[in-house]
Amino acid sequence: MPKIDISSGLKNIQDKLQDSTETIKQSVKDVKMPEINAESAKQAADNAKKTALNATENVKNVFKKKEEPEAVKNTNNPVLSTESAIKIIYYLMVADGKILDIEEKKFEELAKELDPHFAEKKDAIMQDCHRELDKVIDNDDEYDFLQDAVEKALLTSQPSIDAYITPKLLIWDLLTIAYSDGNANDNERRLIKHLVRRLDVDKALFLELESSMQTIMDIEKEINWIKTTDRPYLTIERMVNELNNRRNTVFEGVKDLVMI
Repeated sequence: MPKIDISSGLKNIQDKLQDSTETIKQSVKDVKMPEINAESAKQAADNAKKTALNATENVKNVFKKKEEPEAVKNTNNPVLSTESAIKIIYYLMVADGKILDIEEKKFEELAKELDPHFAEKKDAIMQDCHRELDKVIDNDDEYDFLQDAVEKALLTSQPSIDAYITPKLLIWDLLTIAYSDGNANDNERRLIKHLVRRLDVDKALFLELESSMQTIMDIEKEINWIKTTDRPYLTIERMVNELNNRRNTVFEGVKDLVMI
């Protein structure tokens, strides 16, 4: 697969990320921490549970634009079948040894976006995945097994004009799952890096996508924290709007990179 010249795109998103970071620091540095009481503590806990899911919510339609049908036939621009992508996303979800509710919800969303008929195919796809999962002999071999299962999904991929996903978009979706609980663990990141190499996704592109995801998560945390402060409503609204704008700027930068 030919290397993509993404230097200008990376420079653009780096500038946007730097602007975002500086603006966030400037916006929140004088905010006074709220008084802690039972009610505010409960609200903070509820907000924390929602933070990770909200951080990736805007991904749902922004990055689901398909390339021209010729991409399916072009061996220099390989794509994957949506079924294989769904299996790979599921394998990533179990890479840390547990499936959280927030991860499962995000998985369902991504699967339905990739395949509008996922509900009809879900049982068969899950049976295939669980059949592979049952092959694990020892817990120490679990990561190696997952990598083998991912490899099988890649080798059996049969994309069609109406059912495919590009490698870059798959990597972004995998980051969405990995960070849906707030942070990617070692096995999740290791598996994603394997796919980056396997699918010949540019290393610099992957690092920028991961950095963007981390920035989005940080912005979401700032938004939820600011909402718990005792600043005047209009001040909080102004700061939240600014942070939302910065988050959208990061999303646009990611979109530019993924759609190159």
